[in-house]
Amino acid sequence: MQWLCQCVYKNKAATITFLLLLITCAAGCGCAQSEKVPRGTVVIKGDAVQSRASFTLDELKSMEDGLVEATYFALNSYGSKEYVHFKGVWVWHLLNEKVSLQDHASRVTFIAEDGYEVEFPLEDIKREDYIDEQNPQTKYKMILAWEENGREYNPEKGNPFQLVVGQREPGEANRPYWVRNVMIIRID
Repeated sequence: MQWLCQCVYKNKAATITFLLLLITCAAGCGCAQSEKVPRGTVVIKGDAVQSRASFTLDELKSMEDGLVEATYFALNSYGSKEYVHFKGVWVWHLLNEKVSLQDHASRVTFIAEDGYEVEFPLEDIKREDYIDEQNPQTKYKMILAWEENGREYNPEKGNPFQLVVGQREPGEANRPYWVRNVMIIRID
């Protein structure tokens, strides 16, 4: 009987220890969890960067050589067309000038607050010739925008960055690639 009591006591102690460990993990102490990115900041990380980097909205706005302001043509998957004016920074300028990429860098993934992801080959990030099927002379760059139609994004409604890209070819629905509330740019 004494052995049975000791066994129950030990199991009770193990259960309590396990529950305390679980509570500690849930509170964010000592267990792996998703990365917290401060609002108004975009983080660049991944296997193909020398070291993790982060940039605030003000830091992005100060990158004068990489700033882009243009009216982008958008085609959604339902066939709706529109023009939207954006202000932002050319993504390739940001990566090439402000982040140390490793030689094997080949993929860039944009991750939104809600977990939505879009991946591009690095060559697509470098492009300066995305098109507008309705105006073939127009050439676009892929940008990380903070302003749309003259209004800056409100950080209280989500991280104030949106990925914007033109079309690769006529008829391509490019709007699904416009990632709202970008928090992380992962380079692999």
